Amino acid sequence: MFGHRHLSLKEFNIGNIVDRCWTNSVNDSRCQNLEVTTLGSATKYAGESLMGGNFFFGGLHFDGKGSLRLNERPYLGTKMLGGASRGNFAFFDPENNLIEPQYVHGKVKEFSEEEWQYYYAKIKETLQLANVPIHLKNGKDFIIVDGKNVELTLEKFKLIVPKGGLKGMSRIDEIIVWHKLS
Repeated sequence: MFGHRHLSLKEFNIGNIVDRCWTNSVNDSRCQNLEVTTLGSATKYAGESLMGGNFFFGGLHFDGKGSLRLNERPYLGTKMLGGASRGNFAFFDPENNLIEPQYVHGKVKEFSEEEWQYYYAKIKETLQLANVPIHLKNGKDFIIVDGKNVELTLEKFKLIVPKGGLKGMSRIDEIIVWHKLS
């Protein structure tokens, strides 16, 4: 497990993260927010029971010659955000390869302007930390992936957030259960 039970930290990863990363991790109001950027991907159960934090997954890797390549998918597993109550997973997904069965416990959310500005800075920081050149052409940032120029535009990214709620229950059922438990 990687990142299991973190309380508020800033972390950068260049490779892929395997198995149950950031399980039970939480933002702690006494220190900085949980902030994780990964050039690569994560596999199964990422963000299980997550309670806050902002994550970026580039879904990228370097081949044997040092060229930047897309992973098969920006998230390599299934069941992300199972049981999560809060948190944001942003993915670089220029070929729209992230599929709904991978995030059955989450939902796609449109970036607000503030969220996009925050994540855009994190994306550029991640690329710079990984020594990925960011090129500027006609006022637009782009990187070279699989030998092609790929612009870093909002349309190339997805934001997934937890659906919340108890598995198998409607919102009304949840309210009834919580009322009975109080």
